[in-house]
Formats: sequence, structure tokens, C-alpha cells
Amino acid sequence: MINRPHFYSILILLLCFSFSDGDSLTIIAVGDIMMGSNYPIDMLPPNNGTDLYKDVAEVLGAADLTVGNLEGVILEGGVCAKKTKKGKVYAFRTPPSYTHNLVDAGFDFMNLANNHMNDFGLQGTESTMRKLTDCGIAYGGPGGRVGHFEINGTSLAIACFATSPGADLITNVQGAQRKVAQLAKENDIVIVSFHGGGEGLGYLHTRDTFEYFLGQPRGNVVEFARAVVDSGADFVWGHGPHVPRAIEVYNDRLIAYSLGNFCTWGFNVADERGYAPILKVIVDSTGAFMHGEIISALQKSGHPLLIDKLHNSARLIARLSAEDFPESAPHITASGSIVLSPAKQQDP
Repeated sequence: MINRPHFYSILILLLCFSFSDGDSLTIIAVGDIMMGSNYPIDMLPPNNGTDLYKDVAEVLGAADLTVGNLEGVILEGGVCAKKTKKGKVYAFRTPPSYTHNLVDAGFDFMNLANNHMNDFGLQGTESTMRKLTDCGIAYGGPGGRVGHFEINGTSLAIACFATSPGADLITNVQGAQRKVAQLAKENDIVIVSFHGGGEGLGYLHTRDTFEYFLGQPRGNVVEFARAVVDSGADFVWGHGPHVPRAIEVYNDRLIAYSLGNFCTWGFNVADERGYAPILKVIVDSTGAFMHGEIISALQKSGHPLLIDKLHNSARLIARLSAEDFPESAPHITASGSIVLSPAKQQDP
């Protein structure tokens, strides 16, 4: 009988040696980023947020490409386009100087296709795009914009989908498939970002069903993610539920259904909403998943991000993955290493 913990330890070591020859691509992805808002009241961190990522910047920078989901706009002034006094309606506005915190943390790309892209109308969206461009961070989402990168001779595209006006919709699965198929013809690697699914602790589990939140359609994230993989996506990166969700390997491609909150200053992070997984994914030259890691970070109210030595994010995602996708979940160790299951390793 195989000693499973010992088997996986050996396998992980072999993977590390086998894939250090430069033929792979390392991607780091995180969930929602909202570095503090000054609307409608001032909820900004001290020191202009320069300390927010100090404990995790070295981790974030250890990749060929580092991506995140930016919630809210980067803007001075402007007019809010939402009725924020109506129930659970929030609008976020972050000062333009905070873009440098993203640069210093090592981010290369921001997804803007989410339900806060339009918080301050067109003015807010245009300001956000301009400020990111000024500091050298690429973005995607508004008007169907796609991010493009050339990394060590490999062409890579990032397509962004959401359930919000002004973005490509995850509810239009066939349209998403057509877009991804075309990008796959033109690029070596295609990443798909999506903002979808219900929100909060009641949505930790991922189901193959259409979800709603506060009466608003949030898509069938399983149907969407698998459909875009079938059409050529190599890594699917989800966010929106404000909690981590399961991951699975589908057709040799990794799907992360939600990376939860990552840096959401000023909000309730006392439970799983404070878990801030940093997902490292290593793919081969064809985009197939090789191995990866969940580095567990943690948000605590009023404090910068911390590395979580108890590995809460990794343990939670491991449990959810095994429960929600028992046939397709990779093996995730207690410390966060991700490898294919023995059955997958033996496939021809």
C-alpha cells in the first residue's frame, strides 16, 4: 500500500526538478483588491497604503505574470453612479496615488470586468484605465478589452468576463466560446478571468447551476468555465463571491472558481472573507497544468496582509475541491502544494 503523504512529498520534489528547465510559465493570481475608499466617507489605510503588501510582495513577484481583480475605480472626484443608500449597494473610489502600491507589489495585470467597474460612470472607468496605463499595469474588461503579453517568446492573452454592463458577459456562454476560440488561434496561452457567482459565506460551495445574488443573475460558473476551456482557455481564474471556492483540473487545465478577497481594506474580514489565497500556477508550453501552490495569506481588520502560517486558505480550498469536484480535484497538501492525483499522473 502506498504511503500517500510520503508519495506526494516525493512527487512534489520530482516536479520541482523536472520543470525547472524554462519551458514552463508561472502565473500568480489573486482575488478582489480594494485598497481603501474615500467614498462616501474616508476609509483609507495609513501611509497611503504603502504597507498593504509588504509581507506578500516577494511572493507576488515570484512569477512570469501576476494578476488581480481591481474592485472600484481609481479617481479624484467624480459623481457616483449608484444609489449607495439603497440596501447593500457599495461604491468604491481609490486615490490615483495608490496605483504605485500595485506596481511595488509586483502586479502586471488588473481585471476591471466586475460589478464596481461602473461605480462612477464612464469618468471613473476611463480614469482607472488611464492611471493603470500610466504606471505600466495592463488591464482588461471594459468594452471587451483583452490583455496581451509576450513572455519569453510566448504570446499570452487574458479575456475578462462578468455579469455587469460594459463587459463581456459570462451568461453569454456561446459568445465567450467564440471569443476564446479566436484568441486561442492567435496566441500560445489564453487566460480567462471571470467575475461571477453568489456572494458571501452561503456560497462557499461551487455548484453546476445558475446562481443569483440579491435578485441579480450571477451565471453558472461551472458551465461557463468548462465551456471556455473546451474552446481553448488554458487557465480560468474566478473571483466575485468574496470567499475562496474550489479548484479543479478539467481537460488538463486548471479552473479556480473563486480566489475570494485579497486586499479589501475597511470591510468585514473576520471569517473566510478574510482568507486571501495567492494561487501560483505552472503550465507547460501548451498551457496544460503541471503543478502549483496555494500560498495562504490573511486579512485582519486594520492591518496589512499577512502570510498565514496555519495555511487556512489552502486547507479550505482543499476541502471544498474534494467535496465539490471529487472526480477532477487535484491533490492539495496541507501546506498548499498542488499536484495532479495519482490517477491523473498515470493517464497516457
